[in-house]
Amino acid sequence: MVESDVISMVFCFSCLIYASWLDIKSRSVTNWLWLLMIVVAIPFASYNLFIYRIPFLFSLLFSLTFTFALSYLFFRLQLFGGADAKSLICISLLIPTHPDFHFFSLHFPIPLSLSLNAGFIPFPFAISTLLNATIVTLIVSLALFFYNLPNLCLRHKGLRKNLGYMFIGYLLRIDELTGVKHTRLVHSYAEKEGGDIEKKFLFGGVGIDEEEIEKLKSYAAAGKLDEEVWVTPDLPFMLFITAGFVISILYVNFLFVFI
Repeated sequence: MVESDVISMVFCFSCLIYASWLDIKSRSVTNWLWLLMIVVAIPFASYNLFIYRIPFLFSLLFSLTFTFALSYLFFRLQLFGGADAKSLICISLLIPTHPDFHFFSLHFPIPLSLSLNAGFIPFPFAISTLLNATIVTLIVSLALFFYNLPNLCLRHKGLRKNLGYMFIGYLLRIDELTGVKHTRLVHSYAEKEGGDIEKKFLFGGVGIDEEEIEKLKSYAAAGKLDEEVWVTPDLPFMLFITAGFVISILYVNFLFVFI
């Protein structure tokens, strides 16, 4: 069983590395990669089903259902992209539960062979990967906060007013938006009937194109908008999923460690 876990783990890790490279390069991952993972996962699932029978089937269905529901929710909330959701679903099929080996002395969740023999349904490995990836992204939020802190501390009122935005983005001059890659506006901007500008926070941000930039420049030239706007980096979340995958192999789940 350990040999099967090692092979599936190495294959999955290789696919995630390649997906991370594509995500960093173009913020897009080919669907052929997910199809390959599904094709390879089928014989592994069939082997485990032959060994563990019905208990493994319940574990696999639980992993797929739980991971699909949570990934779809995150996707609909625009917390990550479609490729990120597909990668987690593929992981849930290829490695439905935590492998039968561990590198450190953390024994939760219970390994597959022990848990199925004892009648338990193990915690999905893909969900541990997602939770660990989410925790790793907090490093980016802290980095953005400390990047913004010196600038906004000088503004006093600006610090208190924009405290929440300091963790998700940074201020950028409107005339510097041209040519900026993998960055989105934190707010949408629209002119109301009275001439005032309505600023609305949007989950996932707003794409920046030439039309949007010209609109913001016209608002700023008319004195209706500040020269700076909040922008948020379009992070390659596949990189964090890969990091979460490695952490899940080495440490199981950061959340359970903290608890």
